[in-house]
Amino acid sequence: MTTTKRTGTLETRKGRRLLEPGKPHMVPIYPGRYLVYRRPKSGVAGSWQACFVHPDTRKQTRGWIGFADDIDKANRTNILSFRQARTGALAWFREQELRVCTLAPAMPRTKNPLTVACGIEAYFKDAERRGVKGIPQDRYRANAWILPKFGHLQISMLTREGIEKWLDEMAGSPRKTCARIGHRPRQSPPPNTDEQKRARKESANRVLAVLRAALTYCVDRKLAESPDRPWQLVKRFRGTTKARIRFLSVEEQVRLVEACQDDFAQLVRGALLTGCRYGEMTRLQCKDYDPLSGSVFVAESKSGKPRHVYLTEEGRELFDGLTTGSDPEDFIFTNSSERRRGGCQEPTQWRNKEQCLKIRAACKKAGIEPATFHELRHTYASMLVNRGCVLSVVAELLGHSSIKMVEKHYGHLSRNTVRDELLRAMPRLGILKHGKPSKRKAG
Repeated sequence: MTTTKRTGTLETRKGRRLLEPGKPHMVPIYPGRYLVYRRPKSGVAGSWQACFVHPDTRKQTRGWIGFADDIDKANRTNILSFRQARTGALAWFREQELRVCTLAPAMPRTKNPLTVACGIEAYFKDAERRGVKGIPQDRYRANAWILPKFGHLQISMLTREGIEKWLDEMAGSPRKTCARIGHRPRQSPPPNTDEQKRARKESANRVLAVLRAALTYCVDRKLAESPDRPWQLVKRFRGTTKARIRFLSVEEQVRLVEACQDDFAQLVRGALLTGCRYGEMTRLQCKDYDPLSGSVFVAESKSGKPRHVYLTEEGRELFDGLTTGSDPEDFIFTNSSERRRGGCQEPTQWRNKEQCLKIRAACKKAGIEPATFHELRHTYASMLVNRGCVLSVVAELLGHSSIKMVEKHYGHLSRNTVRDELLRAMPRLGILKHGKPSKRKAG
């Protein structure tokens, strides 16, 4: 087999045409896991395969992923681009790693020790079974940072020094960015400013938390043996958390809504009037709005706890207009973009991350500092805190189980409210009858 030295030769159609036909070309995703491309000599489109190398026997197992987009355009099903094939290969690798994990506990530890990749997959499967939130983000962190470094190693081989060195390298490395389908990822520069270094250290702490949780799960379940547990001795970076200070003023909110298109403008209005997350907004159905109590029911939230969000008069007007005469099962916020639907005006549900480019373009058009869609939620909360709303009420409206997150992000705003309430409630005592006090001079 021949192994390409650069992944760029497989990323584009032009690069794949330069490869020798009839031979497999492999690119490593992480140790022991390869994406394979082969183009027949007849000149037809090539195909994608995934190659899994068993961590103990070194036996290779291959699986079919799909055809390459050498001739026809990728359709995400059977014709795949390089990035789509890589995503499919990662899913196939997880299935193979899970098979190894299910066999590992029943066999002697000396013959089949558990690898980090198998342990992480077993941890994710158990977390999904228990309904833990944030598994897709943790999978991305594991695929990007943990598996390339430790995936092929046995859990018993990990050392504190090795994990600390990996953590330092991750904190000093450039931020990994996603790219559009068919495009190469953008190469970010290394962190230079104090803010960039802080953000990279905070990201490294999150990846370390995933590694710790997965390895501890494996040892507690007797899937692996590691009496020392060196990962628990590794210290996190300190001083990396930072409260958000980016909120939109009332004037900026108005300009942002005016700069949005019809469907997206309704979505932005809903976020500013409810404080709901993007995923919560896109899942709202007409039956979730109760016009009698003036509230919206959020059945599925990030914390897993349902909640009712009560609306102002302006919020009621918005939801009354969007739900009147609609079927209870219809989504409240839909997207009928003509470009997206290929000319069809049938409204559909908003998709994941579809708001990113739209909010960026709207901020640029409105002439305000760039903001994310999630910062609309922080804007909603900051307005409540600035108007003297109790932090426990804000936490209830946002869906937090406690006021800890509210105090972290908005506690500095509540101090002004405390001062104003003191000046309003505390009467003048009249105990300074002789004007301003002054120190008596000695002698």
